[in-house]
Amino acid sequence: MGRCEILVLVTVFSVFVSAQIKFKGPNEPKEKRTDLLMRILSYKDLENPPNYDSDKITVIEADLNVNSFDSINEASMDFKISVMLHLRWINTLITNQFTSVKSTLDYVELDATKMGHLWVPDLYFPNEKRSSFFNVMTDNKMMRLHRNGTIDYTTRLALTLSCPMNLERFPFDKQTCSIKIESFGYTTNSIQLRWSNISENAVALNQTSLPQFEVTGRNYSHRERTHRFRGNFSYLQADFHLERNIGYYMIQMYIPSLLIVLLSWVSFWLNVNSVPARISLGVLSVLTITTQSSAVNASLPRVSYIKAIDIWMTTCLVFVFAALIEFSMANVLSRNSSSEKEFLQSIFRITKIGRIEKEKNGNDITMGLRHRRKSQTDAEKKDLIVNEFGNINLKPETKEKTEEAALQQNKGLVYASYLDVICRVLFPTIFAIFNIIYWVYFWKLTVN
Repeated sequence: MGRCEILVLVTVFSVFVSAQIKFKGPNEPKEKRTDLLMRILSYKDLENPPNYDSDKITVIEADLNVNSFDSINEASMDFKISVMLHLRWINTLITNQFTSVKSTLDYVELDATKMGHLWVPDLYFPNEKRSSFFNVMTDNKMMRLHRNGTIDYTTRLALTLSCPMNLERFPFDKQTCSIKIESFGYTTNSIQLRWSNISENAVALNQTSLPQFEVTGRNYSHRERTHRFRGNFSYLQADFHLERNIGYYMIQMYIPSLLIVLLSWVSFWLNVNSVPARISLGVLSVLTITTQSSAVNASLPRVSYIKAIDIWMTTCLVFVFAALIEFSMANVLSRNSSSEKEFLQSIFRITKIGRIEKEKNGNDITMGLRHRRKSQTDAEKKDLIVNEFGNINLKPETKEKTEEAALQQNKGLVYASYLDVICRVLFPTIFAIFNIIYWVYFWKLTVN
């Protein structure tokens, strides 16, 4: 056979093969995919659960992919989360549909517009407060039907779930928030929920660091529980272990309140007689601590137990209030009795008036005494004597009384000063001891 004949045979064979591929290759799968979809969507039995006419239990495997923790709210005790939920179960009727149209496809896909003709598990979230499907462009749902009867269902959800919290150690607390999935109508005799055995990590988490929390761990389980009048139901639970970041609270709560307490101690270095300054400093410190404490509790639920932050804020308030009380005690100690002060003031007024009248009227001391205040008593008049130069002096016994009053007044100032000096050391020492106990105790709880 010549070269020309061989070349002709090869050319004819190539044209034949390409014609076969063009006729069967692209068109056959398209026709069978369309026929398969029409066959599946028109098959009414697929609208019922698998094994609907038998006593077999349908096992539904679940995978959960947590896209993000959006927020955790202590006041309402809930958290917002975005998840991708994937479910898998087997319905042998799907295999029959593949066989009936002689399809060679491994699977066929359905979007949200066609899924209404097929049964989907009636799952819900028992701890749900609010939920919604993502529906940008179209509903974020898809279903994949495999030749072997396996059905994969995936949907994307935005959930607000309740999360009961114990805030006794706030803000050193650790919380556990859960996602629970359960069938609403089908009991354990019809449906069993399981976490997927295919994936080693049935609950995946894309985000482990949150603004106020760190996700330190997660675990998942499947259980059964009984509902009154309804029966036993299978449900899944995924737990997320959260540890609060204390950095925010250090900047917003602890450091400002600490500085306010230190500021209240400035009054110990002020003069005892600086009444307006010390009162203003004490009152403003008390009001500031009270306002800050109210702001802290405004973002927390109204609970009856004492929280760690309450211990701190209450102690700071006690120290600030004690500084104000200390000033009141020092002020009382620094003052003599009012009668002694009035006696000394009256003596000095009489002396001054007598000298003025002496300059005006010579030795007429009597005229000077007439212009004294009417509030002076006869006993005070007897304590005054006039010397040869016309000056008014005190009698010896009156002079001793005056010196004794002055000494008593000096004692009060000394005692007040001693009190201030003692408080300069006492207050910081007690507050430092409190800080050591407070931080060591709660730090150990956080570590453990």
